[in-house]
Amino acid sequence: MTLVHKVKSTVAQVAAIIMCTWLSACNHLFYYPDEMVRVTPERLKISYDDHYVETKDHQRLHLWHMKSKAHKPYATVLHFHGNAENMTTHVLFVAWLTNLGFDVVTFDYRGYGSSTGFPEREGLVEDGRSILKWTRDHARTQDLFIIGQSLGGAVVLPALAETQVPGVKAIVLDSTFASYRKMAQYFLDGLWLTWPLQWPLSFLVTDNYSPVDSIAQVPGPKLFMHSPGDPVVPFKAGMALYEQTPQPKEFWPVPWSGHTAALMVEDDQIRRRLVAYLCQHLSKPDPNCH
Repeated sequence: MTLVHKVKSTVAQVAAIIMCTWLSACNHLFYYPDEMVRVTPERLKISYDDHYVETKDHQRLHLWHMKSKAHKPYATVLHFHGNAENMTTHVLFVAWLTNLGFDVVTFDYRGYGSSTGFPEREGLVEDGRSILKWTRDHARTQDLFIIGQSLGGAVVLPALAETQVPGVKAIVLDSTFASYRKMAQYFLDGLWLTWPLQWPLSFLVTDNYSPVDSIAQVPGPKLFMHSPGDPVVPFKAGMALYEQTPQPKEFWPVPWSGHTAALMVEDDQIRRRLVAYLCQHLSKPDPNCH
């Protein structure tokens, strides 16, 4: 073997080791938390209670229980936010519901915001179980709705499959994917360096607690929202989850581009449709809910 060939072989081996090392940590690359405070209910002039919820493994999760501006809430909306920053960023996706008669509960997973711990998949599912139980015990309404955005949908589905919570009338999944491993494959597919190895390398990412494995065990209506122009979670990843979901279910393509774009203020048409959907799924119809 010539020196050039030896150098090329060594570089290839080092690159392979680096790539395998990087991918073995890829489970943690689904999480991008920080502690910066951006928006609070107080700034939005929303009445709220501030709580910390303890999990079975002794982590403390920070939670906001925002109160409807109506005299009596129609239902409680439990929000599972996406994978970046913390709830002080994502609260804007759901805080507006308090203007229309809904209580809203949102929280930070372990390692996000002022919640304790470090984010990892099994731990986040435990966070989901804990928050579901807390919300059922402390909600001011019998009816609950759940909105899971992106990673939030992937967290709440296995949590709900293992923790049946009475009163959940429907689940809204915004830009959620079917499989962690498939998401890694989509990412590798987009890089010229890893494209030829996307299939074998993706198996270095574990697929436990993937939404597609639990959604059939979660009862009740499901509403999916996803943009065909989503640059983070491919549209086909959302469709793959929808196709494996039993009836009753609906899919709303978002007519503009972006990730978790459905509830952005670019156009409130989907917000209006969402409120109508929630009102239609109340256990007791209320003519004032619209």
